Amino acid sequence: MKTPILDTKRLILRPLCMDDAERVFSCWENDPDVAKYMFWVSHDDINKTKSWVEWEVSKIVSDDWYRWGFVEKETGLLIGTGLIYLEEEYGKFEIGYNLGKEAWGKGYATEAMKETIKFAKEKLELREIVGRHAKENTGSENVLKKLGFEYVKDISYECNHGKVIMEGKEYILKI
Repeated sequence: MKTPILDTKRLILRPLCMDDAERVFSCWENDPDVAKYMFWVSHDDINKTKSWVEWEVSKIVSDDWYRWGFVEKETGLLIGTGLIYLEEEYGKFEIGYNLGKEAWGKGYATEAMKETIKFAKEKLELREIVGRHAKENTGSENVLKKLGFEYVKDISYECNHGKVIMEGKEYILKI
């Protein structure tokens, strides 16, 4: 199924396109603070971001990978990204999200992921979703709790392509 455009009160969730590469790079991909708890490593070169966006565009028609760019309706700016994808390790779909610093603490991740979960339930007919975060990433923990995820267990949490292993938490959402 093609990744659809979704709409919330303050955001448009849409598939990424190659024209987004510059904004993706400047807003979050080149920021080590945003990448700190992510599996990926921050980009020091726009060409890395262009390659990543190109790969994301290739996944738009996938049945196991749905990523959206979060665009503020008020400004038209791309402020972050989120996805739901089949995590082969679990055999379940998992959510993930990140925002540029300018959008932190405004409730955008929760708002966008609520709509993503609605899509997962209604269109993908999922009944359970996984969420994980590094223990020290309390912002992500707050998002998962607001979305109704329930703590399952402590886990090892890989960041920076597995070069950094942190203590993490795993959550499940029954939908």
